[in-house]
Amino acid sequence: LDQHFVRCGGLGSCGRRFEVVPVYRSAMSDPPIIDHDHLARYTLGDRGLEREVLSLFIDQIPHTLDALDAAPDDEARVRAAHTLKGAARAVGAVKLGDIAARVERQARSGLPVDGLMRQELEAACREVREAILDTTCA
Repeated sequence: LDQHFVRCGGLGSCGRRFEVVPVYRSAMSDPPIIDHDHLARYTLGDRGLEREVLSLFIDQIPHTLDALDAAPDDEARVRAAHTLKGAARAVGAVKLGDIAARVERQARSGLPVDGLMRQELEAACREVREAILDTTCA
């Protein structure tokens, strides 16, 4: 089993303290595009807040990808990938968060984001955006 952590350090915007919770998933299973159970815990079950958070997230994706593409150095690439990773994991987009984490590790190593990884990142972003639009427009 791969071990992943949901990191919500410090005080959340709602003023509540979150803790680090280990989450296990089988290496053989694909995570859902959006983990709605995680999102419901994050938003305390408030469906309106879920829709708002998801809407803000899909609005942020193109700006973060632009920042990644325009990054003048490794530090800026790390920052953009880290931002996407954190935002994706916060809304329960586990697969996208995992891909962004790989991009972040590659940038930390001083390696450019190769075309295949960039395509994988874009495909995951599209998949998440479509899933969110299907959910919020339903």
